[in-house]
Amino acid sequence: MADFEAYDREQVYRAIHDRFMRREVPPCTLCSSLNTASVQVGVIGLTIRLAATCRTFKLIANGPKPGNWFCNSCQQFFSTPDKAHEGATP
Repeated sequence: MADFEAYDREQVYRAIHDRFMRREVPPCTLCSSLNTASVQVGVIGLTIRLAATCRTFKLIANGPKPGNWFCNSCQQFFSTPDKAHEGATP
């Protein structure tokens, strides 16, 4: 049974990772970099792994979010008025 559970967790991780990697991200409103990530709240094994392996996924431990997006280049949080990019929780 343990092998089956590990396989399912890996499938879920891969599906979420792929979704975030294909996701269109807005440019930073401060420095214009396209190296940005969706900000997500919560710390569990899956989100910790995503934060370590997915450049478009920024994890913070507690809310509220300081912004909907994070710029990996200038290390700042920001939000955009474009609602189409928001709400991509795994």
